[in-house]
Amino acid sequence: MDFAHLRPYQQNGVNALRQGIAEGHRSQLLVAPTGAGKTQIASYLMHGAHEKDTQTAFVVDRVVLVEQTSRTLDSHGIPHGIVQAGHWRYRPNEPIQICSAQTIEKRGFFPGCKFLIVDEAHAVRKATADLIKGVQSLRVIGLTATPFTKGLKDLYSNIVNV
Repeated sequence: MDFAHLRPYQQNGVNALRQGIAEGHRSQLLVAPTGAGKTQIASYLMHGAHEKDTQTAFVVDRVVLVEQTSRTLDSHGIPHGIVQAGHWRYRPNEPIQICSAQTIEKRGFFPGCKFLIVDEAHAVRKATADLIKGVQSLRVIGLTATPFTKGLKDLYSNIVNV
């Protein structure tokens, strides 16, 4: 898998997230404008998680984003399952899962999950916020182009501006 295609500002974002982890931030917000490649950065991070066999969930709040993210992971050769009602790609044994927020709210979250990526993090959902606040062992990256939503500062202790 070659992620040499990450643009320099995307790689800088990854490096800043790693620095945030080293500084003790378990929950960080990655801010980049629409079209800057937040999903590409997340794919890079999920590839690394897959290599370490780290249980990872990528949570989205719209069906179109489930499919879009799945196509991106496919393009990078990253095996994954999809947690969405009736989805043909339900593969619960894959360490990487793309999750519909609505389905997770109904079914519950994965007990072994260690890494959570929240797409459209500015659209704060109560169940996701409760998870971020309640599971202290969970590393979290929120992705957004609009970081000014009320309550984000209560969920994310570090902001990385790409």
